[in-house]
Order: sequence, then C-alpha cells, then structure tokens
Amino acid sequence: MRITLRQLAVFEAVARSGQVAKAAEQVNLSPPATSMALAELEKQLDARLFERIGNRLLLNSQGNLLLPLATDVLHRVEQIEQAFTGQDGLLAGQLSVSASSTIGNYLLARAAVAFCQQHPQTHVDVAITNTQEVIQSVAQFRTEMGFIEGYCTDNRLNIEAWHKDRLLVFCHPEHPLAGKTVQPAAIKGQPWVLREEGSGTREYFINAANELDMQPEAKFCFTTSDAIKLAVKEGAGLGVLSALALEKDIAYKELALITIEGLVLERQFYRITHKSRQPTGLGQAFVQFCRHFLLR
Repeated sequence: MRITLRQLAVFEAVARSGQVAKAAEQVNLSPPATSMALAELEKQLDARLFERIGNRLLLNSQGNLLLPLATDVLHRVEQIEQAFTGQDGLLAGQLSVSASSTIGNYLLARAAVAFCQQHPQTHVDVAITNTQEVIQSVAQFRTEMGFIEGYCTDNRLNIEAWHKDRLLVFCHPEHPLAGKTVQPAAIKGQPWVLREEGSGTREYFINAANELDMQPEAKFCFTTSDAIKLAVKEGAGLGVLSALALEKDIAYKELALITIEGLVLERQFYRITHKSRQPTGLGQAFVQFCRHFLLR
C-alpha cells in the first residue's frame, strides 16, 4: 500500500467542503483528477469513506476514523516545510483560525494584520462566525484553532481561557431608562434586539438575565453588532453587546447605557483546539503574539 500525500490532501479537502468541485479548487486539481485520487485512496484502503446525501459527500464511520489521522500527517508535513522555509528561521506559511463575531471583528482582525506585517511570509486567514460554528470548524479540522465567547462541551476539543470581556446593556439616548441604574423588574417586558441563536453573546446574556428572572424576549435578531446597534438607534428596543463593540457609539452619545442591579456580565473568552491535532509552529507563534499584542 502506497498512500500519497496528494490523496490525503484530496480526502481532507473533500471532507471539509463536502463537494469534489470545491475540493478540487483547494488542492489545485481538476474535478476528474480529484475524483480519481479519492477513488484510488478508497481502493487502497478497501473502504468507502463517504456517503452521498443529495449533492454532498458526508463522512461515514470509516471516513471519520481516517480524518484526524490524515490531518495529523498533513500538518506534520506542513511543520517540516515551515521549518525549512524562509531565511534565518523566519516564520512562513498559512494559518487558518476561526473566531466568534466579537472576537473576530474587534480583536483577531487587527491582531492578524499586525502579525502578518511583522512576519511578511505568513498569512492568517480568520473565519468570523458564531460560537457554535467555530466549534464545528475546529472539530471538523477546517481550522487549526478557534476563539469563542460561549460555552463548549465538545469532548473532542481542548479548551483554555484566553481573554476577558464585559457585556453592556444599551438603549437609544432618549429612552426613559437611558443612563439609569434600575432593578431587574424594571426591565421585564422590554423588547430586545439580540444576536442570533448560536451566538455566545446571546447565550451568556440570557443565562445571566434569567438568573434574575428578567426573561428577556428578542423582538429582533441580527448576526452582526452593527445591525444590532442600528436597530437600537432606530428605537427597536434594548441591546446587549461587548464593550469592545460599543466604545465609539457611547463616546459619541449615539447610544446610552443602562445599569441593571445584580446583573454581572463579565465573561471569559476561550481558545479551542482539537485533541487529535498537533499545533503548528506558526499557530503557536500567533497565539504568543496575540497574548502580548492584545494587552497593549
């Protein structure tokens, strides 16, 4: 049996994308050549690796067994290439990470740019989505690491505390509660503008609010902080977002804060990695860089 790195790369690309055509683009092959490489791998292993559901290829039990092993091999090869790429030990290569919305937009985007400016032979691809999708991205080996705002109970993943944040409740500047400190009962029945289901911000806030019997109900849901702020500025209701997302709006008095007695909204951000995936030198360097860059 002679399994090639090309076959493993094709397999991983199909596993990530679910389609031969998309996988072909990732590995720079034609779709027929990609299909042939996958067929040869299945023939050598004497096992089917995918089930076709509609127009997608989904991993079966054999494919799920192979994926972490293939990913580990490919990343070890990548580590070898990185170790011998560049001059005088310069970092080089591509790093794929995923991040939930607040972390991605307000922390990692600028950290990734600064890192790549310091290391010109590197590229950091930051996929920004919600917490649940970040967890799936790391669990399915689509990204080397993820940064999340919510909870993660997936036992396939390592979870470590990474950064801290604070959520703020806000409203239109002319709202009757603007700038006030109120009891939780005063908020009951107020309309809310919140993030979508699966958002770490939404999950954390609702859990904390329900402990005070506030029972917040979302009148509107949006997937971005900007959309939520615009809706609140139009008088759609109360909002809750990271202090990172509200700094300018509060300073310019376009939004106002509401303090709710007993509502503690300080939260921990987390970094997640797959237990079956070895970290790359580039990934470790990026984490170390962020640790210092974000404290400035």
